[in-house]
Amino acid sequence: MAQWQASAARQNFSEIMDAAVEGTPQFVQRRDGREVVIVSRDYFERSKPSLKSYLLEKGVRPDGYDEFDRIMYDITGSPALAPPENTKISDQD
Repeated sequence: MAQWQASAARQNFSEIMDAAVEGTPQFVQRRDGREVVIVSRDYFERSKPSLKSYLLEKGVRPDGYDEFDRIMYDITGSPALAPPENTKISDQD
């Protein structure tokens, strides 16, 4: 993985794009410390999570229900997602 300062990245943008398209992520950092990673669109599309995978992996907070879950429970009578083990909606009130 290549690392670039922002000023050098501006001057070598074509080279950065070519490397990203070929599969090598490019890191660009500004003087203030903010950073970005440039990757190919193909890599981006393959690596972003689907809604299904997100909900299955991260959809339920590890510390229990959040405000969204409480609102969904009030509206539908059931939580938006399966609750964490050994947690009841009434325990969170």
